[in-house]
Amino acid sequence: MQMVLPNYATRFDALSLSACFLDLKGVGDTPRQATGFFWRRADKVFLITNWHVVTGINMMSGEPVANGWCPEKLVVQYFTKVVLAEPSAAVLGPNTKTMECPTVEIPLYQDFHRPFWIQHPMTFDWSVDIVAIQIDGALKDKSQAQCVNDRDYPQLYHFAGSEIFVLGHPISKKDSAYPVLFPVWKRGSIASEIIVPWNMRPAFLIDSRTSEGMSGSPVFSRVFGPAAYGDGTVKADSILASEFMGVYSGRLFDDENNASIGLVWHRHLIDQILDLPTPGSRDWKPSPAASIFNALKDGDK
Repeated sequence: MQMVLPNYATRFDALSLSACFLDLKGVGDTPRQATGFFWRRADKVFLITNWHVVTGINMMSGEPVANGWCPEKLVVQYFTKVVLAEPSAAVLGPNTKTMECPTVEIPLYQDFHRPFWIQHPMTFDWSVDIVAIQIDGALKDKSQAQCVNDRDYPQLYHFAGSEIFVLGHPISKKDSAYPVLFPVWKRGSIASEIIVPWNMRPAFLIDSRTSEGMSGSPVFSRVFGPAAYGDGTVKADSILASEFMGVYSGRLFDDENNASIGLVWHRHLIDQILDLPTPGSRDWKPSPAASIFNALKDGDK
């Protein structure tokens, strides 16, 4: 029997092509995966993901994850931009659009204590769990890479409780019937006042039942139907409006019996990393932010 899909009134969302599948490779046979995305700066393309993904160390506590295993390289599966098919592919029909889903291997270290990534100048002061790795030299055609900041986003109004979506890869390769791994849109809501730095850090909380493999995911706010913009206007004829919000970093409590509260680092940190690139380090240092926060609380007593 031929598989036939129902006649849905739908449209493919190109944002689904902006999340990269990261296959983590290193010594040993520990299968691990994560998510990342591309970011364009002038003529360069960077892969953005979490510090704990490339180091195997929990940024908040300094404790090892995955029994201390850490990757030596990343095998990155990404999508190219959608283009009109060549005339030779006319058999597919008129105005057919195509794309590719290549993989590229990215080494993480020159040697163990000289990583290729760059990080935020306040990485250990604020526990910023983000790294950037320049990869345009490894891409077949960097102009065709899907980068999250290739598009303009409206500035939407946000409130505690507003909807948020984490776009990542919780499903492992072995559980997928396809050679191409599409990401999953995991729904949640903003769980903290977004303009209040969480625990003295440039991040906010989300209420979402995420899972392993989604670390490093891009996070989007989405409004279906009329959308309230930050300038006070309402886009009454809007069907769907999306805004890039930041980088997902995992759950605060990785336990089935605790609240599913996740952490998102604000988007401007990416540009700060690229403006003031700091050499990467896997030597964790405790953040003074927690002690400052506790001192402030003690002073209120």
